[in-house]
Amino acid sequence: MPASIRKIGQIGVLVFFLVLSACAPAITPPPEGMLETMIAATVQALPTNTPLPAPVGTVTLRPTRLPPTEIFTPTPGVSITPFPTFTLTPTITETATEVGVAARQGVYQGSGNYACMVMSQKPINWTKFAPNTLVYATWTVKNVGAKEWKSSTVQIAYEDGEKIYEYAPKQDFPFVVKPGETRDIVIVVRAPEEGGDYHSTFGLQRSGDFFCRLIIAVSVR
Repeated sequence: MPASIRKIGQIGVLVFFLVLSACAPAITPPPEGMLETMIAATVQALPTNTPLPAPVGTVTLRPTRLPPTEIFTPTPGVSITPFPTFTLTPTITETATEVGVAARQGVYQGSGNYACMVMSQKPINWTKFAPNTLVYATWTVKNVGAKEWKSSTVQIAYEDGEKIYEYAPKQDFPFVVKPGETRDIVIVVRAPEEGGDYHSTFGLQRSGDFFCRLIIAVSVR
């Protein structure tokens, strides 16, 4: 038994007997050896100082930082470009009053290197004229071919119908018209002396072939 604990027990027993002696007139001292027994019993009754287990350190778990989630950005849909609309140039078709003569304005004529398009005509077909009147038939013609028109390759010539032309049935082309350019072509005709409806076909000719036809029709009254 440790000396410190023994000393504490002895002191406690002495205090106990002093209190009793103060309260009683006379106390018989305990027999020999009894004091040691009481001290030993007192010591055994004392609580044992069992060391408490060392506190186990608690670990506070911190939330794991997750990597940022990529935000899905929708890709805008591909816009569909609308198909271009094409406005077709109206063509002048034959009417009952033209008696089989087509004005041919806005119509592609010829092919490849030599081609034309009549854009306008003055006077319009079946205009009324007095007998024996000189008429300056004028066609605005566009070169829509790949080759230029010039006197060495192109001629203006009568093709068929009434022979109402004032000068020769054939004449050289008077100027140069490059592809894409527009020029006025004039042919002088004379209204017949007798009344009636007359029409005549002229045109641009290359190597004997007509690739651009010009039609004039007059009504003599």
